[in-house]
Amino acid sequence: MRQSIIQSAMLYAATGVCALALAGCNKNSVEATNEKPSAVASKVAEAAGSGSVQFTPGRWETEVKVVKMDMDGVPPEAKRMMEQMMGKGRTVSSCLTKEEAEKPNGKFFGQADKNCTYDHFTMGNGSIDSKLTCKTPQGSQVMTMNGSFTGTTYNTTMHMQGQGPMGKVMNMTMELAARRVGDCTGKEDG
Repeated sequence: MRQSIIQSAMLYAATGVCALALAGCNKNSVEATNEKPSAVASKVAEAAGSGSVQFTPGRWETEVKVVKMDMDGVPPEAKRMMEQMMGKGRTVSSCLTKEEAEKPNGKFFGQADKNCTYDHFTMGNGSIDSKLTCKTPQGSQVMTMNGSFTGTTYNTTMHMQGQGPMGKVMNMTMELAARRVGDCTGKEDG
């Protein structure tokens, strides 16, 4: 269960990262209610295509930090290991090419379409607020994201809650801080 929640969290993080990286400075708001991730991606792309969004292509580095993790039924030694890992950030890099900036698509969002729906998604005027619900074999997972962004930076807090077999619950809070650091090098993580 822990692995599936973390994988979903990372997918959700990637979804938010892509939205923010593609959005840059959004002068207009993108809003969605009860929509699939690909539909949200289309709305973000439409805002980009209208010229209301300024893109900042290049290499983006994102520090992902787990600040809280609680899980039902975790043995004490495993809990100690999780606590030792918390607060230590992991930095990942990605490349937003000029072509992607000029003509974004929903390839990152579409991966979650089958099992996930945005309860709500609002992005504009330098802020993002969303809630995504996913159904998995282990149970449902709810992920929220709130934060702020500019054309070259963003800071968000994500909270994930997942339910698995026998009603076990895991809660995790992550902070993501990203910035454009220059041109793409071809050695980005994703």
